[in-house]
Amino acid sequence: MKEICYFPGCSLHGPAREYGDSIRLVCKLLGISLMELQDWSCCGTTAAHSLNRELGISLARRNLDLARWMGFDRVMTPCAGCFSRLATASREITGKRDGFRSAENELSRSPYPMPDVIHLLRFLMEDVGEEALTISVHRSLKSLRLAAYYGCLLTRPRAVARFDDPEQPVSMDRLLGFLGAETVQWSHKTECCGGSYAASDSSIVIELSSQVLEAAQQAGAQAIVVACPMCQMNLDSRQEAIAHYRKTRFNMPIIYLTQLMGLAYGLPFRLLGWKKLFVSPLPLLKIGELV
Repeated sequence: MKEICYFPGCSLHGPAREYGDSIRLVCKLLGISLMELQDWSCCGTTAAHSLNRELGISLARRNLDLARWMGFDRVMTPCAGCFSRLATASREITGKRDGFRSAENELSRSPYPMPDVIHLLRFLMEDVGEEALTISVHRSLKSLRLAAYYGCLLTRPRAVARFDDPEQPVSMDRLLGFLGAETVQWSHKTECCGGSYAASDSSIVIELSSQVLEAAQQAGAQAIVVACPMCQMNLDSRQEAIAHYRKTRFNMPIIYLTQLMGLAYGLPFRLLGWKKLFVSPLPLLKIGELV
């Protein structure tokens, strides 16, 4: 078994539970042991660092310290927001950027560097690899035409993400190709969905998410594939509001990457959380004879 320190983040224990469930099932099948960070706490997400930079880094720092105390020099997280906050904190605390000193000194418990932080997508592509990801396929997704959506944080900023091309990433497209699916070329694969404005100004989310949905539809995609709980929630749960705003209904399923991996790997359909999605992918999967 390949072990990796795992930071699930708050969403995977709540609104994105199907993402967490599918990750655990897929990782178990691939021989990956997820060592969940003991006593982890919220990374601070947008709310903390937008109000107080040191607070944002300090909240992330606590989780990085826990990983180090568990003996890990790397942390994997499936949430793009958690990834961005933890990776940014790791970079700044280890001195790769000036300007963060007082909170570091206050909370410092040892002179050792912080653990490296990677997203689930990078872990799958670099640590698991094409051979293992492909050989596990029992049911090809060749009937599906999908838009791989990276959002604004998975590959940016370049100095923090250190993975794939920040403007024209291809890693998720490649992984979906391993599963047999076709991915479309489209304009909005790294555009923002509105992010945390879902709470403070939903009109921004409705406008930006509608642009993403429209671009995917125009490119001929049957569904959008995501690897971020915030992106999934905004694009999926806002489609009724978007239909009212745009006077058009997209009915575009927003599916987690690991749900499709589980489907391709022959995992029990009922365990992958399909019914938790607002826009049901079941008609699409039935057309493709995948259910």
